[in-house]
Amino acid sequence: MIWNMIVPKETVLVQGERQALPDQLRGLALLGIVFVNMPYLAMTHGGLTPALVVSGLDGVLAWLIVALAQGKFYLLFSFLFGYSLTLLLQSRRGDGLRRYRRRLLALGVLGLLHAALLFIGDILLSYAVLGLALPWFAARRTRTALRGAAATYVMGAGLLALVALGSLAAGPGSAGFVEDAAALDRAVQGGVLEAARARLAALPGVLLTLGILNWSLALSMFLLGLVAGRLGVLRRPERYRPLWRRLLLLGAVVGLPGGAASAWLTLSSDSAQQVLGVALGFLTAPALTGAYVALAALNPAARLLRLAAPAGRMSLTGYLGESLLLGLLFAGWGLGWYGGLSLSLTVLVTLGVWLALDLFAHLWLRHFTAGPFEWLLRAWTNGRWSPLRRRP
Repeated sequence: MIWNMIVPKETVLVQGERQALPDQLRGLALLGIVFVNMPYLAMTHGGLTPALVVSGLDGVLAWLIVALAQGKFYLLFSFLFGYSLTLLLQSRRGDGLRRYRRRLLALGVLGLLHAALLFIGDILLSYAVLGLALPWFAARRTRTALRGAAATYVMGAGLLALVALGSLAAGPGSAGFVEDAAALDRAVQGGVLEAARARLAALPGVLLTLGILNWSLALSMFLLGLVAGRLGVLRRPERYRPLWRRLLLLGAVVGLPGGAASAWLTLSSDSAQQVLGVALGFLTAPALTGAYVALAALNPAARLLRLAAPAGRMSLTGYLGESLLLGLLFAGWGLGWYGGLSLSLTVLVTLGVWLALDLFAHLWLRHFTAGPFEWLLRAWTNGRWSPLRRRP
């Protein structure tokens, strides 16, 4: 029933005024991201650790989230971010760079508010900072962008290797990190202002951690997205079948084993191995991310992709909406379920949140041209209001 409401049989996603595949991938990325963010929003700021696994089903779900989702969908979102902003930079209006900078400013403000009020692991603020590098690469040859992507990946790999080696040398994990996570857990169960103060106090350290673990890899995916946008690989994916097959092979040979090893280490009881597992997961994540893009490109009519498309058309609203709905359910200013449900039940609730937002997107787009936050962002970017309601 829900499927028929969201994607009727006569819906055509291959053609239209928007490119179908990027929207499908954005919706899929939102599904993966909400499962990765779920432990922090609903259970503990310590993340997905063995302490949350109290049943066999919990263990299976935790393993799947770490192996198949953690780090992968963040990078998929990064790739699509670079892809979409490339189209803005190449605008024929002649003011693409000015509008691009306005867009980054708005994303930075939204990201700061999101980090303070809802989720400290926000990605919008990071994207606003990293996005400043894209215009320089956009003005240069494709080969330069590819070299930049390779260089930033190598830089990120080096940082991850240092983190992993440091954790093995240091032994047991940092007591400070445990104390910070516990303080955030207590604050989230309080009022909005109490939680916001705690998040803002912890934000510099979180940004430093994200910078070490994620930023280089995210910038690498930005640049690959730039190249993909320039070549139009998502507009006509059928022309790039050899590329998709190579990406599938890379995912099978590197991505899946890397994800499996990462899950085994991350969910171990040894804190040094946990850090090593996180580093390994991020290091091999691009291979599995590429395989996900390839699977979607080779199967654009897949049921899951069609289901995800409405959410993908409203990805900014969906991303913020995931944090808001989980906050309403789990935070102290909402129903206060934080830390009170098992991992298995929390996963089920999280899936329900994503489906609810996907259904909302489908119903909203019947009557409006864009999501609420997309419409506001477009107005700020362009410096003028555009019609929101669809013409009859």
